[in-house]
Amino acid sequence: LVTPRHAVRQQWNHAAVRKQAHVGGGAVFECIAEDSIKGQPLTLPERYAFATWGSKGNGGGGRGNLEYQGRRRNNDLPDTIEIFLGALVMVMQNVETDLDITNGVCGVIVDIVLHPDEPPITLHNGVVRLKHLPLYVLVKLDRTR
Repeated sequence: LVTPRHAVRQQWNHAAVRKQAHVGGGAVFECIAEDSIKGQPLTLPERYAFATWGSKGNGGGGRGNLEYQGRRRNNDLPDTIEIFLGALVMVMQNVETDLDITNGVCGVIVDIVLHPDEPPITLHNGVVRLKHLPLYVLVKLDRTR
């Protein structure tokens, strides 16, 4: 969906993920972002600074607009992502140009390997809320060398 309204696009994508996962007979895995600095979890003051980044009166570098409060600085990364087996995905930056894993290459999620400390899966309306990020997600790309 091409729309200037970020919120409308998010709602459209949310509904499309649920529909496609249901059609494929699988569950949606909801992954919550884990912010860190040099591999260490954020401290309470760091989480506060991140949450208020960009708000008015924060004293530095922000966009000076409450619209950006709480949004991620790296291309507005979401706080959560939803993935499912069979989901279509796209590489958004060059990873390995020699293997053609480059910006714009599409693929399909073929496996999601969960963290060993993940508690037993419980479905809530077709959604599994993960406590830990998956160990890895296997993607079959449409074209590679």
